[in-house]
Amino acid sequence: MPDLLGIPAEKINDDRVYRALDQLLPHKEALECHLKERLGTLFDLDYDLLLYDVTSTYFEGEVNGNPQAQRGYSRDGRSDCKQVCIGLVVSRCGLPLGYEVFAGNRHDSTTMEEIVETMERRYGRSNRIWVMDRGMISEEHIEFLQQHGRRYLVGTPKSALKKFEHELLSKDWETVREGLEVKKCFSPDGHETFILCRSADRREKEKAMHERFAKRIREGLEKIAKSCERKKQDPLTIAQRIGRLKGLNSRAAGLFNVKIETRPDGGVTVTWREAEDWRTWSELSEGCYLLRSNVSDWSAKDLWRTYPNFRSYFCKWLILLDAFRKSPLHF
Repeated sequence: MPDLLGIPAEKINDDRVYRALDQLLPHKEALECHLKERLGTLFDLDYDLLLYDVTSTYFEGEVNGNPQAQRGYSRDGRSDCKQVCIGLVVSRCGLPLGYEVFAGNRHDSTTMEEIVETMERRYGRSNRIWVMDRGMISEEHIEFLQQHGRRYLVGTPKSALKKFEHELLSKDWETVREGLEVKKCFSPDGHETFILCRSADRREKEKAMHERFAKRIREGLEKIAKSCERKKQDPLTIAQRIGRLKGLNSRAAGLFNVKIETRPDGGVTVTWREAEDWRTWSELSEGCYLLRSNVSDWSAKDLWRTYPNFRSYFCKWLILLDAFRKSPLHF
């Protein structure tokens, strides 16, 4: 502001800066288009790969003047505060291409189609590849992306690994680096590519997590069983306690098959057994995850490298946003 408008630095305050931003907001789309073209010219940037993700920022106070400020899933652990969600599109080299602000109670996945169509209307459809995480994608969204030949590389829920159990057992994995292997699999119709990924570090982490949660459930069940031995317990109350215990340790909940039986004296007995099939699958799938794409002319290595690179770029912008939120300018 001192350079462009001649306003002395000592005359710049929070209210003046926010008023300047208010004046810029109606020109947001034109500014984004101008910056995209200008940066592309100056630095020869490519926009063939776009990452889209959503974060949120919260407000202190009632924020009655902002209808988008709503209570929703808080990434900051501040469910007591209203928030807005911010959808950010980042280019191949990590530069922001555009953003949109959504209501704080809006689920991430509901914003995806709106963002894709907004970017296509603003910058053209071109031959871009959209990269998104698994929380953004459903089968309906995949169908939407496939319209008009849109290409994508997306994360996939771990439950989908079950369909690739045979491939997990085979030996023909391709090493990306030490401790990381990938394998390319094709869908039955041949229109999609699935990239199986197996990380040694991630395996150790997930194994320790499963063991920790299993231990908690085991100890909790033993405590509940002993309380049932000491005095009569209501079966419904015991079932609720077991449900809460498994819910708090859901990562290992499938390992335990629990039975609640009524005794002749009106009390209950709690017994359980550990499911070996769950344990076998857990040991096979620990450290594994799945990517999904309709990009057929890239290798499994290239597809894998693209996904974590984009995630790292987005995380850097989240760090900047977090720094902004903690600055004096944020109310």
